[in-house]
Amino acid sequence: MDSLGGKLKRKEWRKLWKKRRRKLRRQKLAQERDRLEAEQEAAKQAVPQHRQYLVEKERLEREAEGREELERAQRNAVWLENERKAQLKFAETRRRLEEEQRAEQAKRERIRKEYEEMERKVREAKAERIRQQQELRQMLLERQHRLEQYAASGIIHDLDELRTVHNTRSEATDCRFFSKTGACRFGLRCAENHPTPGLSKILLIVNFFNHPALERTVHTEYGLDVRLEFDEDDLRSSFAEFFRDIVEEFEKFGSIRHIFVCRNSGVHLRGNVYIEFEHMRNAAAAYLRMNGRFYAKKQLRVEFRNPIVWPAAVCGLSEMRRCQKGPGCNFLHIFKNPDDRYRYDHFRESRSVRREAAVTVPATPLSKKSWDEITASSSQRARNSAHWRWSESPEVDDRRTT
Repeated sequence: MDSLGGKLKRKEWRKLWKKRRRKLRRQKLAQERDRLEAEQEAAKQAVPQHRQYLVEKERLEREAEGREELERAQRNAVWLENERKAQLKFAETRRRLEEEQRAEQAKRERIRKEYEEMERKVREAKAERIRQQQELRQMLLERQHRLEQYAASGIIHDLDELRTVHNTRSEATDCRFFSKTGACRFGLRCAENHPTPGLSKILLIVNFFNHPALERTVHTEYGLDVRLEFDEDDLRSSFAEFFRDIVEEFEKFGSIRHIFVCRNSGVHLRGNVYIEFEHMRNAAAAYLRMNGRFYAKKQLRVEFRNPIVWPAAVCGLSEMRRCQKGPGCNFLHIFKNPDDRYRYDHFRESRSVRREAAVTVPATPLSKKSWDEITASSSQRARNSAHWRWSESPEVDDRRTT
């Protein structure tokens, strides 16, 4: 007790003594229990049945351990097989992914090369298009210069080159309607060839004459009622005024053989004006002067056309008012020219197609004009002319001369 650093109180000491006594008692009980268990075990070992039981128990335990080991080995084998299959599947998946990646990379590389090739072709096509445009511009300038020389003097050494025919589809056959009428409803989309000469006696002014009565389009708001406001008399009156305007202007260039104005409703024929001159030089002068000029704020597009057999181009049934296709016919339905000027007799022309003399009643022949007089400034002609519709730009002078 002194080892604890001083005397303990009685209560503490009694507590420790009781604890030690309980410990000793537990030790005695444990020793007694171990002795009894040893005696019982010795007694059991002395019995043969118990020894046999122990041997059998040990054998069953060994068998259980063997079964467990076998099951463990089987589970390990199954796990190894599953692992092998998983590794094979993973390898196959990785190989497939690598192949897909290589295919995707090859596809991207192919697309990149195709894109670069396409870009190269586009650049080459653009450069070729620019070169062709420059060549075409240069050719048009040279052609314009040669036309001016020819119109001014009538003598040119490369006249055959000037009359060279331009083909839209040189490998295809000639379009039947274009050959007959000089116009095709398919335009440049036509699968057949449209031969256009560089110089001819016949001029075509596309969609020159406009009038609401000729249109067959359905208005979004008024439908077909717009045409009801214009009768045949109004159409003929407008045409007569238009005809007198163009005749006086085109007769300045020389003798005219035919003037046809279409009253078809098709877009490719509506308002087309065909003018056939007696001499090619006059047609060249008219082309140079009128192409790009403005009439009633509309810019004119003048083109040369190959010689046209008018009895084959003009619809004969329309002359008898029997054409079943009406204004939508692909052959020419022409106005009757007022004042008996350049009047066309279809049936007489049909009977004498090969005659060289045209059946026209020309106006009083005008004196021959020089090229300088023909190409006089627009301001000078505006002062001398009474037709306010003709102008060099879309801006039309509203002043009326009397």
